Amino acid sequence: MTGISWGRLGLYAAIAATCLTACDHSPAERHAHTPSGLLLLDQNWDDATRNKAWFTSFGSRVMPESWFLALEQPGRNTPFNNPQYLEAFGFAVPGASEANPNNLAIGLTVTPEREGHQWLGLGCSACHSGQVFYKNTRIHIDGGAALLDFQAFEQAAIEALEETLSTPEKFARFASRLQAAEPEALRTEVGNWASTLRARQHTNRTQSHYGYGRLDAFGQIFNAVAADFLNIPENRRDPNAPVSYPVLWDASHLDLVQWNASAPNAGPGPLIQNATTALAVFGHLNVSAEHSGLGYPSTIEMENLGPIQDQWYQLSAPQWPENVLGKIDKTLAAQGESIYARECLQCHTLSDRNNPKRILKSTAVDIAAVGTDPTMAQNFTSATAKTGAFEGKKVLFAAGDVIGETAPTIELVAHAAVGALLHHPLAATWQAALSNHKVEKAPLYHAPHYYKARPLSGIWSSAPYLHNGSVPTLHAMLSGPAARPAQFPVGKVEFDPIKVGLSTNMLDENQAHTFDTTLPANSNAGHLYGTALTEAEKHALLEYLKTL
Repeated sequence: MTGISWGRLGLYAAIAATCLTACDHSPAERHAHTPSGLLLLDQNWDDATRNKAWFTSFGSRVMPESWFLALEQPGRNTPFNNPQYLEAFGFAVPGASEANPNNLAIGLTVTPEREGHQWLGLGCSACHSGQVFYKNTRIHIDGGAALLDFQAFEQAAIEALEETLSTPEKFARFASRLQAAEPEALRTEVGNWASTLRARQHTNRTQSHYGYGRLDAFGQIFNAVAADFLNIPENRRDPNAPVSYPVLWDASHLDLVQWNASAPNAGPGPLIQNATTALAVFGHLNVSAEHSGLGYPSTIEMENLGPIQDQWYQLSAPQWPENVLGKIDKTLAAQGESIYARECLQCHTLSDRNNPKRILKSTAVDIAAVGTDPTMAQNFTSATAKTGAFEGKKVLFAAGDVIGETAPTIELVAHAAVGALLHHPLAATWQAALSNHKVEKAPLYHAPHYYKARPLSGIWSSAPYLHNGSVPTLHAMLSGPAARPAQFPVGKVEFDPIKVGLSTNMLDENQAHTFDTTLPANSNAGHLYGTALTEAEKHALLEYLKTL
């Protein structure tokens, strides 16, 4: 699309990898616990890699870090950056360390100084760090499905800023902590930023309650590009199809990613996907014709995109921790292996966690065949928008169709992401090289009426199940929809090692909510595979699934 030779970029990537390896002589430390006591599993990350993955920014800007550290909780005079408070939103807080001196929660990232501030935002690990609670042990799952309540965190951040402005005592303490030389100038800046966050929230208003562990990511990036960046409010769509945060340990090795198999992973695919995410999660893009140069200026931290992708490529699935959750019955698991080969393997291929260069294929299953809630897939394919400043340009700048007066919203998102990358062509070329790994090529589905069946590595750790998180346990998955719970708790909930998933035991009612499958986009229907097995066969299959 820009005359780049991907073979040459592969050479650059190899040279870069060799240099990085040769220049790093420090021993690879691997601690079993964080300073706060989170249990860490061996997922092929050493401490340094883990800290980079936890705290490296791709450009998200929730607010300046200094403000975040000085801010008080809404309705209280205690710090916003308080471990117990942040854990109530589903974050995990690892404890202060050299890599994390301010004891930020996992997934809260900070940029270098940009436009007068170091910006705090959400990074990959905010949405892709799972937690399993069992008998007073809190297991941290790198690349797992996070518990983050995105809506609640966003609302609290906005309320905290607005209360700071409206309460003289709060503002005085806030300005004092920041040692503000001009308090009124600070007040104006905070007010303008709070208004920006509130406007973003209003654009994404919805009656859908995402709760813990879910987000309508496509709905929000569609609104960011089509309504916000293009400044066309009527392009706004209701982001009413929240899905679980997908696991990442095999994602970089797959041919297709996203729940609806909409994104091929070959070539520059990962770079474009990461740029898109950076724009979606409190990022910004300037599509005005007033700027100079190719593409569009953005808040993306370009130099971090390649290393971020490479870190996730190294990650392996978490193995069932027998010392915490109990021994696996090897004899029963062997029986379950043959059942898996017969009932599951056709769609859910196996992944070898010990092969760092594994090449994996997903299976795109038509939504009518799988029968699960279609809202997410339907919203994606039906979304169109007025194109504004993008009209007349090619989707990929130098390639693709010319954008008309209206277009599928996903084409506008692709144009925005490529435009952000091309504004820094040399940096983007280098980052593409660093993030480029060999994967199977896959077709681009222009109308992906599918959901993706992936390898089930680490499936034990990623409850609740289905793309929309509507089934609490693997045992319930193997039951018919009528037998699946219509309501169940999600959040800080005790793990069930027998049924494999979420028990009904809320460990903290303030850190959990009740998932209601009768609400729109929450259906637990479909995926009837394995439901006709006998109870003995299901038990054997569950035991085998623990080994993946």
